[in-house]
Amino acid sequence: MESEEHGHSESKDEIKIYSEFMLRITKFEELVSIGSRLLLGFHQALGFLVQPPIDKTSSLVERIIKAHGSMRVLSYVEAGCVNTHDSVQNVSK
Repeated sequence: MESEEHGHSESKDEIKIYSEFMLRITKFEELVSIGSRLLLGFHQALGFLVQPPIDKTSSLVERIIKAHGSMRVLSYVEAGCVNTHDSVQNVSK
């Protein structure tokens, strides 16, 4: 009788250990998912910061800039074709 109770309590302990293990695995998987999303956002922010400038030596690009020669387009080209609002939002993430 005592050995049966001892076996039953061992089973409960094993189930508890297994449940705690599975809970930690689930938490770890959630952290991996969150970390992946943060890393992707960081990578995208770096892409915005390292964005190559528009090649102004191309005659086509020069004509497009002249055709849309508003102050907004000219300041965008002058800034290296980087929208400062996007850069601020990406860095603040």
